[in-house]
Amino acid sequence: MRKLVSAATSLVMAATMVSAVAPVVAGAADAKKGLSILTYKDAELPSGVTAEGATVKVSADAIKAGDVKVPLAVYLNSETPDVKTMSFGATVRSDNADAAKIKFEAFAPGKAYFSEDKTYTLADGTECTTNKILSFAGSYSKRAGFSPNGNFDSIAAKESNKTYGADNAYLGVSWISGGSKYEWIGKSSDEYPIVVFDVTLPKGTAEGEYLIDYTDVLADSGNPVCLVETVDKYDNLDHKNLDLNTLTIKVGESAAPAATTTTPAATTTVTTTAAKPDDSTTTTAKPNVDPVKGDFVLDFDNPDSEDGYWHANAGESVDVDMHITADQSKKVTSFSVEVAVEGGITFAEILDISPAFSDASVLSDLNHGTSSAICKGPDSHGIIVNNDTMVMYTFDIPAGTPDGLYALDITYASLTQEDSALQYDGVAVKRGYIQVGDSVTPPATTTTKPAATTTTAAPAATTTTAKPAATTTTATPAATTTATQNPSGSSTPLYGDTNCDKQVRINDVVLLNKYLNDAKSYNITDQGKLNADCYNPKGGAELTAEDSKAIIQSIVHLVELPVNK
Repeated sequence: MRKLVSAATSLVMAATMVSAVAPVVAGAADAKKGLSILTYKDAELPSGVTAEGATVKVSADAIKAGDVKVPLAVYLNSETPDVKTMSFGATVRSDNADAAKIKFEAFAPGKAYFSEDKTYTLADGTECTTNKILSFAGSYSKRAGFSPNGNFDSIAAKESNKTYGADNAYLGVSWISGGSKYEWIGKSSDEYPIVVFDVTLPKGTAEGEYLIDYTDVLADSGNPVCLVETVDKYDNLDHKNLDLNTLTIKVGESAAPAATTTTPAATTTVTTTAAKPDDSTTTTAKPNVDPVKGDFVLDFDNPDSEDGYWHANAGESVDVDMHITADQSKKVTSFSVEVAVEGGITFAEILDISPAFSDASVLSDLNHGTSSAICKGPDSHGIIVNNDTMVMYTFDIPAGTPDGLYALDITYASLTQEDSALQYDGVAVKRGYIQVGDSVTPPATTTTKPAATTTTAAPAATTTTAKPAATTTTATPAATTTATQNPSGSSTPLYGDTNCDKQVRINDVVLLNKYLNDAKSYNITDQGKLNADCYNPKGGAELTAEDSKAIIQSIVHLVELPVNK
C-alpha cells in the first residue's frame, strides 16, 4: 500500500526515470477527472493571437514582428472536491527544431499577475477584487485577500531539461490539499486554474504546429508524474480515468485579428476590470495624508475613511492594516517591523500572512508589536513587493478608554535587499491614528523629522490620551538591538549576529539561510559561524535551520539566545 506523494517528492520524482506510463487517478470517487491545458481564461491574448478551445493560432505577422507571449493555464476537471494530491509535468513538442527555443514561465496561485485589479464573483456570491491569480480552491476575505488552499510547488525550466523527461521547456507542478474538506472557489473545478504559465515564442519562430503536452515518467518511488489522488490510503490504481487534454499552438496561420479576450471552452466565470478611482472627483482631503518620500514607504492610512483614521469605540476591537508603497525596480528578501500604540490599546492579533510579500509567513510577538517575514521557496532570491497590505493587525480598545486620537508609530522598520543580507536605506515610515469615539480634533499636518538615534524600544503603554503630536514623516530608524555588543576581535559569541555587524537583525537570518542553501556562494566568517550557532550551540561547528529559526524568534522577542534544548 502506497502513501500520498509529498509536494517535494512529486517535483523531483522524474529525476530517475524508469519508463513511460499512463497517467493515473488513485482511489477516485468519480470517474470524471482530468487536466486541461487552455489559454488562461482571465488574461487577454496579444495582438495577432486567437484561441478556440485547445487550439491557439499565432499569425505570421505577429511572430515576424517580435516575441509572442501566450498566457496558458492548467485546469482541473472534477465533479467533486475530493482531490487530495496532484502532480503533473508539461513540455512543448514539435518536429520543428524551433521548439527548443520556446520558453515557459510559471505563476502559482496567489501570485500577482495582472497590472490592474480584476473583480470576480465567487461561487458563494462574494465579489473578489485582486490582481492575483485565483485557484480552483481557496478562500477570500476583504481584509486578507485571496489565499489558495493547500501547498503548491512549481518549477519552470525555460530551456531543455531532459532530467524531467523533456527535450524542451518543462513545467512541473504539485499540489497537496490544505485540509480534509474544501469547496471549489468558483462554480466548478475548472472555473479557476491550478497554475498559470506563459509560453513565449521567440520572434521568427518557424511556421508549424507546437504541441503543449504532458510528460509521463516513472520514478523509483513508483509514482507517475501525472497523478491525481483522492484518498489517504488505497489498494488499487485505475489507469483509465484521468483525461489529459493537450493544447496546440499553430504558428503562421493566415493573419489572425487582434484579440482582446480569450475564447476558451464555455465556463461560468464572471470577470470584469475593477474601475480605478478618479482622483479628480475626490472632494474630501485627508488631514492625515502627507507626502512621504522613500524607495519604500510604510503607512497606516485607512483608504476607506475620509480622514484616513481607523475608527472604533471603547470596548471594541478594530482591524488595522500597515501598507507598503514600493519602488518597483528593487527586489526585497525580508522585512522586520516594530509598532507601538498609545493609550493602553493592546495587540489582539497579527495575521500570519503578508499579501504584499506574496503571502509570506509572518512571525510575530503581540507583547512587543514585532513582525518579521522572509521570502522562501521560488521567492527566496527576492521579489518585487506589491504595493499592498504588508502586516494586518487587530487591536483591543479597553472599556472606558476616553474618546480621542491614539497614534500608531512604526518604531523600527527594515527591508533587506535581493540576494544579500544588506538593509535598504530608503525606507520611510508614517504615523497613523485610531480614533476612539467622535468629535476629535485632527492633529496638525506639519511634517517633522525625529532625531536619527531612534531605537527599537517601544514606548510605554501608559501614554495618555492627550492630542497627538504633529504627524511625523521619518526615515528608517537607525537599527539597534538590546544585545551586548561583541568586543572587537573577541571570540566571545554575540549570538545571532551572523554578519558580524554587532547587531542582531533580520539580515542575519537572511545571510544564514542563504549560506545553508549554498555555502559556496555565501560566505560566513568563523566569528559569524560562532555567532550564528545559537540553537544548542557547538562553537560554530554545526549550523542548521534550527539556528535560523532561533534567530528570527529572538528578533520578535519569542526566545532569548542561545536556545538550549
